[in-house]
Amino acid sequence: MFLKSNIKQSLRFKLIIGFVVITVPLVGLMLYYNYYASNTIREQVAESNKNSMILYSQQIEVALNKETNFLYNIAVEDPNLAALPQLMDKPNEYFLAKAMIISTISRYHRFDNSVDMQFIYSLRNQDFFTTQIKDNSYERLNAIKTTVEKLVKEIKPDSDYFREWKAIEYSTGKYALVRIVSTGDGFYVGAFIELKNLVIPLDIIHSKEGFAGFLNSQGRLITNAGAITSNRSISIESKLSGEYQVVKQEDRRYIAVTNPVQGTDVILSVFIPEDQMLKDLEKLSRGIVLISLGALVILVIYLVYLNDIILKPMNNLVLGMRRIKHGDWNIRLQSSKAKEFAIINETFNSMAAEIHELTSSVYEEQVKAHKAELKHLQLQINPHFLLNTINIIYNLAEIKNYSVIQLMCMNLVKYFRFTTRTNQVAVTIQEEMEHMESYIKIQQVRFPERITYEIQMEKSAEEAAIPPLLIQPFIENAVKHGFDFMDHPFHIYIAVGLMEQDRVRIVIMDNGNGFPQEMLEKLKSGSFLEHQNGEHLGISNVQYRIKHLFGEDARLEFENAPGARIQMVLPFRTVEQFTSY
Repeated sequence: MFLKSNIKQSLRFKLIIGFVVITVPLVGLMLYYNYYASNTIREQVAESNKNSMILYSQQIEVALNKETNFLYNIAVEDPNLAALPQLMDKPNEYFLAKAMIISTISRYHRFDNSVDMQFIYSLRNQDFFTTQIKDNSYERLNAIKTTVEKLVKEIKPDSDYFREWKAIEYSTGKYALVRIVSTGDGFYVGAFIELKNLVIPLDIIHSKEGFAGFLNSQGRLITNAGAITSNRSISIESKLSGEYQVVKQEDRRYIAVTNPVQGTDVILSVFIPEDQMLKDLEKLSRGIVLISLGALVILVIYLVYLNDIILKPMNNLVLGMRRIKHGDWNIRLQSSKAKEFAIINETFNSMAAEIHELTSSVYEEQVKAHKAELKHLQLQINPHFLLNTINIIYNLAEIKNYSVIQLMCMNLVKYFRFTTRTNQVAVTIQEEMEHMESYIKIQQVRFPERITYEIQMEKSAEEAAIPPLLIQPFIENAVKHGFDFMDHPFHIYIAVGLMEQDRVRIVIMDNGNGFPQEMLEKLKSGSFLEHQNGEHLGISNVQYRIKHLFGEDARLEFENAPGARIQMVLPFRTVEQFTSY
């Protein structure tokens, strides 16, 4: 039954994964199709308008080339223009020749409305005369003549005006093309054509709301077919004249198609509103977006369902296993909506409870064994010291020094009153120091005027707890091995203080001979404590007790400075905290 449920759940999971695998690419494909269709329409509309614009550009180029050829013919072949330099000193004949030149030019352009004005300029006497301009506005006539006259007076012989038609602004927002030809004998012949007369007709543009115009060499729109007012402007990148561009004007986007007019410095451009061009795709785009949103909503619902039924219970199970791995046996999993995971969670909880119970039992047995072992180690120290003490009393009795024996016995009473408290796991450092003082006084009785001591203890460290008889083995070994053949008194120094508020430091120093070098190296490496057969039993016991009570939180260091120096660094614990471990 359980296997059947697992298979069912696996099939459900595969169906969901299959749905995700199909839905996501489908949504992406629809969005890509919408994007591709929009670009295709843009390209087709741009190509259609591009072809019409190329044809119209060629018509403009033909008209401009025709006018350029006419200017060259006038400059080279017209006899009246050739005679003007010789008639400058003959006013009447000079005036008649000018009239005949104007008549010839006007007769040629009688049926040609593309050219607005022709002009001739004399460099020698700065004489500027033009054909009649077909306009009734005095301001416009004056602006055209003033602008062109200023241009020919300031123009240089190497100017581009002698090589191509150039756009000039003759009035605010009004532009025209100007072409100049030099006769070679001090006269310029030129033509003036307003750009608005050359703008592509609106009926050629494949859009009702589109417009056309000319761009200058910087890509700024300088004239149009009336679709842009004076406060509306568009500029594009003129270098991309061979491609369509998407430009934004106010709140509307346009597809811009451009084509340079050969022989001029202007670019013919057509602007088609993007919203009109793509209006047929709006419904399709809206449908694609709605389908995509619907698929995403369904996908989110399925993902929530998948998370609630499978992923969340699975994550809780993995988290529970990790917490058990790190020793947290109290973790329990909540019941799941899925029947299969409910069975798994119930089994997991039962397993965790059983393992916790077994682990607690084993731990308690280990603690009891360690406590028994520590008590045994503590009792090992007492006989060791007792034998030494009895030997001292025996020696005193031989010399019948009863007062010293009384002093010795009084200190022994204090000493053994402390050591017989075997039921205590820990004592305060202050109690340990009082016990050490009794022990050292016993040694002072044994070696009169040979041993001195000093105990310094910070007030903040008095309540710190340590295992009983932790310091005595080091004092005992110092007395036993530290001052043989010394001429001055053997001094023992004990200092107790706090490090970083959470550690107790105990330093034991003497002014004796120190550790032998070989023994010191073994003490530092730990090998000395591993190969003892009854000797230095006290140091071995201290090392063993520290290891089992404090673990890696304790540190025991040995060195010569120059006498023996032992430093113990232990975690700060009170007696109450100590007994709770």
